[in-house]
Amino acid sequence: MNSYYQSLFKELQTKMEEEKYQEAYDLIHQEISVPYVPQDCLDRLMEYEEDCRPYLKEETKSPSIEQVFSWIDDPLKQDLVIPFLKTVNLRQYPEEVQSLLNKDLLPEVKGELIEYLMEQKIDLPFQVEKEGWEITFIPSAILDEHSDPTVQEVLALFDQWFSNEDPAFQNFCITLFHQEILSRRPFDFSEEEALPIAISIVRLVYDAFMRDDEFEIFIQNHELCQVQNAVLYIERRGE
Repeated sequence: MNSYYQSLFKELQTKMEEEKYQEAYDLIHQEISVPYVPQDCLDRLMEYEEDCRPYLKEETKSPSIEQVFSWIDDPLKQDLVIPFLKTVNLRQYPEEVQSLLNKDLLPEVKGELIEYLMEQKIDLPFQVEKEGWEITFIPSAILDEHSDPTVQEVLALFDQWFSNEDPAFQNFCITLFHQEILSRRPFDFSEEEALPIAISIVRLVYDAFMRDDEFEIFIQNHELCQVQNAVLYIERRGE
């Protein structure tokens, strides 16, 4: 065991001896959230976590990862699993991740899980059904929002069109676009053109506010009549 983990375990033992169980618990979860923890160290961290649990205040006590994963086969709870996984070292749980991807969850919910895999640069293959096709993907190979030039161009268009005249409308566009990004996963936008996507997002926001006539004015004012709208994933779900 390297000196880092020796020091960490000594600190945890000290905190627990001083009855600082919440601090020890938080430190444990900070450590197990990193992309890689040696298995022997992870096992020991989980033992410390269980030792801390009885001493935590009920309102601050989060369910164990085992409890969370027990929800996967419960249709009423399975979509609640994913928010708990943001700080979990997912490399340790490929079978549970794949089981979630196999469930009948909303595309953006699965997309959120895929984003967590991307953030941790997981290089294991996973499968997900997308519009009737079985897609195999490697999370670390997917472009994230900040690295995807098309995503950045769409955001720049929203800024160009609305930042001065209607920043609230711009925020609605960004929110809906983020939903589209999640719904598309595991695909990124590297093969897409930015302008049709941006126009389609704007169209949906105008439609949501029942301001269709203003969308037509927007198209004319920006000389976009010749640009064909894209069909978004968030629209296809309702077909």
